[in-house]
Amino acid sequence: MEGLKNIMEEDVERQLDILLPTMPNICSCDICRSDMAAYALNRLKPNYVRSNKGALFHKVNNSSTQAKTDLMTAVITAINTIGARPSHN
Repeated sequence: MEGLKNIMEEDVERQLDILLPTMPNICSCDICRSDMAAYALNRLKPNYVRSNKGALFHKVNNSSTQAKTDLMTAVITAINTIGARPSHN
């Protein structure tokens, strides 16, 4: 549907931007980044919004320690899993 966005995509991308530079032995090409994002997103609860108000509500709800931990765990697991077996040579 037009106008809907899974705002978790932005959160995962932000975490990849933060974490991947600290892991120089992990491939961070576009293919691997996309695989990592998909892996993490498939393990996180989607959160669709259609407005800036909805995005703000998401940020407030996901500011808890547990939400941050869940996000970080999913992204680190994705980095380690895809990094160990990239889908390219």
